[in-house]
Amino acid sequence: MVTGVVRWFVRGLLILAGIVLLVAGSALTYGLYLSTSLALPTGDEHPPRLIYGAPFLLKPDLDVAASHLLERLNRLGYHQVDTTVRSPGEYRVTPTDIDIYLHEFPDLHLRPVPARLVLDQGRVARVLSIQSGDELFPAYVEPQLISGLRGASRQVREWVSYDDLSPRFLDILLAIEDRRFFNHPGIDPVAVVRAIWTNLTRGTVIQGGSTITQQLAKNLFYSPQRTFGRKLKESIAALVLEAKYRKQAILESYANEIYLGQVGSVSIYGVGEASHRYFGKRMEALSLEEAALLVGMIKGPNTYSPLRNPALAKQRRDVVLGRLHELGMIDEEARAQAVNAPVRVMPPQDTLADAPFFVDYLLRQVEEATGTPLPDGVRAYTTLDPLLQQLAAQTLARELITLETAYPALKHHPTPVQGALVAIDPATGGILAMVGSRDYRLSQFNRAVQAKRQPGSLFKPLVYLAALEARRELAGGQPMTAATVIVDEPVTLDSGNGVWAPQNYDHKFHGTVSLRAALEQSLNIPAVKIAQAVGTKRILHLAESLGIRSPLADNLSIALGTSGVSLLELTSAYGALAHGGLMVAPTAVQAVMTPEGDPAWHHTPVRRQAVSPQGAYVMTSLLKGVVERGTAAKAKAMGLRGVVAGKTGTTDGYRDAWFIGYTPELVVGVWVGFDDEETLHLTGAQAALPMWVEFMRRIMPATPRDFAQPPAVVTREIDPQSAQLATSKCPQRVAEVFIEGTEPSVYCEVHGSGFWERVKRGFGFF
Repeated sequence: MVTGVVRWFVRGLLILAGIVLLVAGSALTYGLYLSTSLALPTGDEHPPRLIYGAPFLLKPDLDVAASHLLERLNRLGYHQVDTTVRSPGEYRVTPTDIDIYLHEFPDLHLRPVPARLVLDQGRVARVLSIQSGDELFPAYVEPQLISGLRGASRQVREWVSYDDLSPRFLDILLAIEDRRFFNHPGIDPVAVVRAIWTNLTRGTVIQGGSTITQQLAKNLFYSPQRTFGRKLKESIAALVLEAKYRKQAILESYANEIYLGQVGSVSIYGVGEASHRYFGKRMEALSLEEAALLVGMIKGPNTYSPLRNPALAKQRRDVVLGRLHELGMIDEEARAQAVNAPVRVMPPQDTLADAPFFVDYLLRQVEEATGTPLPDGVRAYTTLDPLLQQLAAQTLARELITLETAYPALKHHPTPVQGALVAIDPATGGILAMVGSRDYRLSQFNRAVQAKRQPGSLFKPLVYLAALEARRELAGGQPMTAATVIVDEPVTLDSGNGVWAPQNYDHKFHGTVSLRAALEQSLNIPAVKIAQAVGTKRILHLAESLGIRSPLADNLSIALGTSGVSLLELTSAYGALAHGGLMVAPTAVQAVMTPEGDPAWHHTPVRRQAVSPQGAYVMTSLLKGVVERGTAAKAKAMGLRGVVAGKTGTTDGYRDAWFIGYTPELVVGVWVGFDDEETLHLTGAQAALPMWVEFMRRIMPATPRDFAQPPAVVTREIDPQSAQLATSKCPQRVAEVFIEGTEPSVYCEVHGSGFWERVKRGFGFF
């Protein structure tokens, strides 16, 4: 019996030895494989695709306050001085001048020159070279970095070599994460035993035994899934890395590859980038408490993020400081001083423009234009204005909360009310700002581009514009003008699917109204009647000329905006009205440069004269009336100042709320609604207009310029009742604009001619 037991014991030992040899052999084989395949990343490996905003032009007539010029300089790292500017990055402000020593930016051929902005009542009167005193044109402030991309993710990494890593940071890092880093071969048995003992005595898992090398291997080569197999592979990889590389190289890679949270939609990797993004400093300038905070974040980058959870970040930072004190690395005075210091971080919008929807759109545009994705290492120069983008994102988020507060029923919906905002330069088509939802992290669906929603009354200006452009080609040969009168009365039409009886929103009929009044009050029946007179084919052709590519229904309901369109394409269409009828297709990109600084691709603008300058000007005059007297009249009470043209849009059933408005320099569109197209129970004036006004109020100059009147546009005083030339007997006289040749030539036949009118008629003057 004893012999049998011994035999079984020996057999068990042999089996165990075989298993051990098999595991060891597998581990050795895996290790040999890894030794040929594993490599640490380096600073010049897989360079990010850097995406920049647009340079900012310093020009005469620039409103310093409305343009947020000083804020732009501060965001780019310029600093104010009290003496003469002597080196790039300095600026000086006096009551009469702003001196800026501009940074160099070789890609865009921007030279480091000292420029003087001569001021006159808050505006730039002249831009001069301080060195020569000559006019300086063009003079640009360099573009701001808005995003960096590696692979499919948004990452910005500022690689820091081992020699440039802060000794203070390294000391804290090793004290907290791996005290025996320079004394173990990649796996630290002492740390493992200590972790097991601590966890057993505390009754919970509060300490891990992974070395920095193991953490690096996991971050670079393996998933974060916690399994025994992954842990074994990670340990073998750590041993291989230690055998292949010096300790300093491993520590350099770890410090540059460690994930340290999010700034908006951008992932922050590496202590150098984190130092810049969170504190606006190079890492050698970090204070004790700042370095301790970054090291503390490693345990849970988003849990202990000072942007998301400042209280938890401070709590974790203080734990790190306490551990440093226990180890004798800092004295009690230093610990107490650091613990009492508040958590101060730079707001993310001050260090990195958060424009995720814009970046997504940019990448699609480049890929569609070139046939390939944006390559690694390139630098893309875009049309984005980072400051306007920041204001747009802030405004949309804040105004949606305000809307929910004012109308609590919105909060009871299964999904949150959503919004989108897009701003375009009508002269270039450049997209200056784009926000596609209230939170990109929760929804990457871009409602400014991808959503096709009914615009409702927002489409009516295109119907009226088609009528204005038709001149005398309409039935009866009479031109349609802003003064044309239409009868707002019950009407039934054959829609192809039966009888259709359109209704006004107030379910009332207003009798005889002018085209101007019908548009200002957004009446439905006059719009349908005009569409019937113009013909849907002419309206569809005009919409296509203005850049609308979404399919539109070829029936009279088009007059009421029943076909889905995107906010971007409709905002761009309105931009043509702001720019004399010239349609410039919207774009996000200007140029792409190779890593060597050579041009790789340049955007060629798509332009066409979609409507006449005269038609665009008359329509702009009508839309100015919408803001002054019509459905958007409360904009003035909300604080809007200056010359603005625009139109509200509300769809049937109050599902979508829109407002698009423009000045000569800027066109901005806003949409508000639910993704499932449930009713808002709000009009465009209630839901979209306040957001638009709040955005524009922060950027409009104190004295904005008016729209330039083109030739062949005339102004006549008319009688609003007869739409004929007013006489001294007419009780009302209003000034109206006309495309030359369409203005009335007959004096009012309702109220009769006065003495001077009879004299003019007698001599042949009308």
